[in-house]
Amino acid sequence: MIFDFLIALIAFAIIITIVITAHELGHFLGAKKTKTKVTEFAIGFPPFIFKKQIGETLFGIGAIPFGGYNKIHGEDESEVSKEDKSSYTSKTTPQKLLIIIAGVVGNFILSIILFYIVLSFSSFSATMGLINEEYKFPLGTQENALLIGAVEKDSPADFAQIKANEILLTINGQKIENVNSLKTILNETKGEALAVYTKNRETKEETFHLVNNNADKLGIAYTNIVNISYNDNLVDKIFAGVFHTYNFADYSLATLGHMISKSFIQKDATIASNALAGPVGIFAIIKVSLGEGFIYMLNLIAIISLALAITNLMPLPALDGGKCIYLLLQEVAPKIFTDKLSEKIDGVGFILLMILGVLIVIKDVFQFKDLIF
Repeated sequence: MIFDFLIALIAFAIIITIVITAHELGHFLGAKKTKTKVTEFAIGFPPFIFKKQIGETLFGIGAIPFGGYNKIHGEDESEVSKEDKSSYTSKTTPQKLLIIIAGVVGNFILSIILFYIVLSFSSFSATMGLINEEYKFPLGTQENALLIGAVEKDSPADFAQIKANEILLTINGQKIENVNSLKTILNETKGEALAVYTKNRETKEETFHLVNNNADKLGIAYTNIVNISYNDNLVDKIFAGVFHTYNFADYSLATLGHMISKSFIQKDATIASNALAGPVGIFAIIKVSLGEGFIYMLNLIAIISLALAITNLMPLPALDGGKCIYLLLQEVAPKIFTDKLSEKIDGVGFILLMILGVLIVIKDVFQFKDLIF
């Protein structure tokens, strides 16, 4: 168990380092594009196990493999003069916006590349859980289905030899796309024998089952899933990584909104909070995913990178989205929204984010304790 925990911890450190390095590399390239000096770019944190000065930048690999950073001249140094043309302070608002937003772009690009690799190994299609069965993906061809998660012993489904991890295809010739369609046909066929077809997710083999619908229930636990394919034409295949990144981002935001709305309706904050995961939650997911294979892990890295991009776009202090909003406000009213006020807001914002982070960590420990330990 300790060995598995250590392997998961190493994988977690590597994945977080990859994702954060992509983000920092975006900032680095944005700075270079605007001729802003970058004094240091590091993968990991000091002490350095390797470092080399190339031009004006010290490149290093840290002994602590948990992320990365780069130091942009003048970004966090209020004493740097605006006359110093190589400093962040001297740059125009569009140039500063480019440097800031480039980090998010770096994460989007990483997600696009990794999603494309993953999709190319699965005939340019992807299957995922669907929390909101009414959600429609903007791009690609969508096909909803029900995945059988478990089968109750000595139930009608068990006697018919229906197995877990099978997709419920049709009942009496009617396609089953969601829970509502399943409930409708079961209510309409009380006391009848059902012709059920399922498909194994691994082998793709379809199987016929004759199920007795005389009991109160079939005896299956199920969840909504969706298959998105990008293989209708050459354009879909070429831009599959871009399309899937857009789809996943739209789905993530729509799902979060759905969970928040559900929390308000049911007056239960845990519904929304359980949809969020911090470092501990990510570690738990990585730990249980290690046995799924290399392609599965690439897909997970793409999802985490996309989550970091979306999070950083939020208009909150200390995040890239908040910094962009403040720069635009400075352009409108520079005497009010000064650099000193920005430092104070970022400081308070950072403290609040740290408090939120601690609360999410505590929540994740209780939520994922069975997966972690």
